[in-house]
Amino acid sequence: MRSLIIAQAIKRQWPESDISFILNKDAPYASSCPFPHFLLNNSPTKEVSAVNQLVSGYKPDVTIFDCSGRASQVRHAKACGSKVVFISQHKKKRKRGFSFGRLPFLDAHWITQFKFVDGDLTWLEKLKLKLCNGKAPQFIGPVFTPPAADLPAEFAQLNGHDFVLWAAGGGGHSHQGVPAIEVFYQAAKELYSPDLQHIVVTGANYQGSLTATENMLLVKSLPNEQLMTLIQHARLVVCGGGDMMGQAIVLRKNLVAVPVAKDQPSRIAKCLEQKAIYQARLEQTNIVAQAKIALEHPLKHQLDVTPGLTYVMDYFKSVLESKK
Repeated sequence: MRSLIIAQAIKRQWPESDISFILNKDAPYASSCPFPHFLLNNSPTKEVSAVNQLVSGYKPDVTIFDCSGRASQVRHAKACGSKVVFISQHKKKRKRGFSFGRLPFLDAHWITQFKFVDGDLTWLEKLKLKLCNGKAPQFIGPVFTPPAADLPAEFAQLNGHDFVLWAAGGGGHSHQGVPAIEVFYQAAKELYSPDLQHIVVTGANYQGSLTATENMLLVKSLPNEQLMTLIQHARLVVCGGGDMMGQAIVLRKNLVAVPVAKDQPSRIAKCLEQKAIYQARLEQTNIVAQAKIALEHPLKHQLDVTPGLTYVMDYFKSVLESKK
């Protein structure tokens, strides 16, 4: 999704751009990729020679490794004259960007997490940068499509109405055998108020069945721009501690974050320290209680945050202008 958001933004800004993807043919998004793409039998990370051959033939101006790629593929792209960008979203992936096999060959390393969550550069990372004369990474934060000024046509009936947006991720998370989105759904029903509407995004991986009500709309998934627009217009967002939490923080939204996966509690705790969110446990009564507090006392954090896509577009502008 992140690479697609970047590609679409580049195409909007520079329509003549030639953009291609290298994908695993069995990936769920392979058949719906709207850009020219090359399909491989395995993950591109495992198809070292195939990827290198494609890069050799394609000779891209910029090659982006989005949390993927072997060090040998990074070195090959650089040897072909390409600018090389590595994207990481947490410390494990970030560590790869600092490996001696990659670091000297990177023109940019974008960390799509807040610095206060992922932590500043360690002494070892700083030492590696110095030894390799490497490019210091940028903490660009979440990458998302800018929200539209108006609600999507499908949700036009919400114009002029307050609504709460509920989303627990992709729909595959469970707690004690109960899908997280069902806990969210029940919390939304309990939060009933005649002057408050609800949109519940169940997630593409949710296999259950929920029933819409007079003041509750159900959607399985949404294009990123539509989702960001709904976040922008919502009176309150209730979501997991993943990408959507970060996106809502950048958009300075009133937010209740609920950990729905094991890697989320520490991330949520860091955001709570910054007074950027309300926090709730994955329990219906606690979610409702925190949502009521958030509706009565909306958050307005003072964090200095810039949308990640801004940094990305600034980089491509500099690269493309240098070619003129």
